Amino acid sequence: MMRSSLPIYASSSRRLRIVPLVIWSVLALAWMGFIFMMSNQPYQEQDVKPLLASWIAEPTLASMTPMIEFTYGGYTVSGQEPYAFWEFFIRKGGHVSEFALLAFLLVRVFSELTRSRYMPLLWAGITAYAYAASDEWHQTWIAGRTGHFSDTLIDAIGIVLVIGVYVIVRSRQRRR
Repeated sequence: MMRSSLPIYASSSRRLRIVPLVIWSVLALAWMGFIFMMSNQPYQEQDVKPLLASWIAEPTLASMTPMIEFTYGGYTVSGQEPYAFWEFFIRKGGHVSEFALLAFLLVRVFSELTRSRYMPLLWAGITAYAYAASDEWHQTWIAGRTGHFSDTLIDAIGIVLVIGVYVIVRSRQRRR
């Protein structure tokens, strides 16, 4: 029997997987578009401090805010300003979650292209981090926005979390 020289994604047994590949690819591209759209908005359109103020009174929020202070991206984040303090963590949590979801979607895309157990994780991680870097660069062109390398590291937390969960799940599946 002659062995096919076609790549794994072109073999006949994988052709039936075109529908999931298209679905996951469309979802990943749509999510990338959403990230781009959000990054294209000036900070003033994304400011969540007024929303926080409508939900919780400043004295109440201040009582739950630790009195710490640190510098991030050239700005001071301080518990002395509770709305700004919590907005910082909400926004950074958004970075983690949006890139965790992107990594998940990309793992699904790349998993449809190969039978390899771990290569989809590598390619998804590289692609998601490259998109995070390009997203931060894109923000340098938007009025009222800044791009920070440190934000790509926060994005990487979400990427690594998803890849870590995949590694754990796949290693447990392998044991069964």
